[in-house]
Amino acid sequence: MSWSSRVVLLAALALAGCTHGPLYGTTSVDPATGARSSVLTDLRGRVALTPATSRTAQVFRNAMLYKLNGATPVSNPLYELRYSVTATDQISTVEAGTGTPSAALYRMTVNYELIRAADLKTLDKGQRFAVVPYDRTSQLFAASRAVIDARDQAGEAVAERVLGAIAPVLQREAFTDVTPAVAKN
Repeated sequence: MSWSSRVVLLAALALAGCTHGPLYGTTSVDPATGARSSVLTDLRGRVALTPATSRTAQVFRNAMLYKLNGATPVSNPLYELRYSVTATDQISTVEAGTGTPSAALYRMTVNYELIRAADLKTLDKGQRFAVVPYDRTSQLFAASRAVIDARDQAGEAVAERVLGAIAPVLQREAFTDVTPAVAKN
């Protein structure tokens, strides 16, 4: 196989995993006004999340709610995202001589399930995680603040990964007309 054939094959394989457009890209244009909208923009306020059971779960929930719904309150949800969150804090570096931890890794893992509200059918489920490194210090406030910041960063990162997994599913749902169009509601 020639070099150019390999390049073409690799490019085709790379593009095979792509969706047909950006997550919040224009999917329709109103002929009367010319206003552009996307499926995910039209779904703002229509995706509910189960209540959080811990502060760590609340961090993920807040980030996910904002990514899915923006500032729009949830009403008459078409979908529900059920999830469970676990987190671990692992020491990764210890100072020589003293044995004092100097760096750690905060890992947040989310198991999720996207449910269609109309028939309670599971549309997608999976697991996503994020790992955030942070410095540990002997100062009490700085150490506790570092853990809080790492948890917040991990919550944002894992929410972005979950959104990346469920957004194509929501787009497919809208294009297959399994649920009524959001604009008709």
